[in-house]
Amino acid sequence: MDAYCTEHIFYIIISIIVMALSIILLKKFLKKDKLSIYFKIMAIFSLILIIINRIVVSKSRSGTFIDFIPDTFCSTMGFIVPIVVLFFKPTTKTFQYAIFAGFFGGAITFFYPDFLIYFDNFFNIHPFTGMLYHTLMLYYFISSIALGYYKPTFKNWSSFLIGLAFMIVYAEIGNSVLGQSNNMYLNKPLLSGTPLTWYLVGLLTIVTYTFIIQIYEMCTLPFKEWTITRFFGKFKHKNIKQSTNETELEN
Repeated sequence: MDAYCTEHIFYIIISIIVMALSIILLKKFLKKDKLSIYFKIMAIFSLILIIINRIVVSKSRSGTFIDFIPDTFCSTMGFIVPIVVLFFKPTTKTFQYAIFAGFFGGAITFFYPDFLIYFDNFFNIHPFTGMLYHTLMLYYFISSIALGYYKPTFKNWSSFLIGLAFMIVYAEIGNSVLGQSNNMYLNKPLLSGTPLTWYLVGLLTIVTYTFIIQIYEMCTLPFKEWTITRFFGKFKHKNIKQSTNETELEN
């Protein structure tokens, strides 16, 4: 089955329609103080999906617990995102890392599920549960921002770098200690024959992550309150002050 089979194309169209309609309806009928309950229910459902998916993955391999343990960025985030949504507030650094990391993994797979080539049936429990939990990671990001439950901020910007660093450590443990062959694609490119190594993709996601937060600020805050504006304002003020002090010393 091709990654862009008819079933997948219809899945994308239907998913986008459902996500858009749900956001419109929730915005109209769900009170803001109930948003937390809604996202926690979705997180429980998502956690069930990833557990089912990993059980199926494990049985398709050797059937051991080692095979149940996530060995890709997306499957790892498949566990992390719902757990974070369940137990962390949206203002925390942990939440910002999880929601963005889940978004990147979910969006890439939503539009290009490379694992579909290994199956003949889109609705096989293995690929279908995989598609669903990836879609939910994408949905968490879009809906939480659209509904005002979560607000991206440069205050928590470093969380993404710290989170990625921990993911690399986790992947190295998987490869070196657990005997996983290519956890997080540390040993080969994400797509065979391309330069998309883990560090290049990591750099691209960091740049995109920063860009998205800046766009969010531009859409929601006055120009004077943008982080980049305040940064250059302080930098300019510091240079003016330094120049004034130098002039006074010369006089």
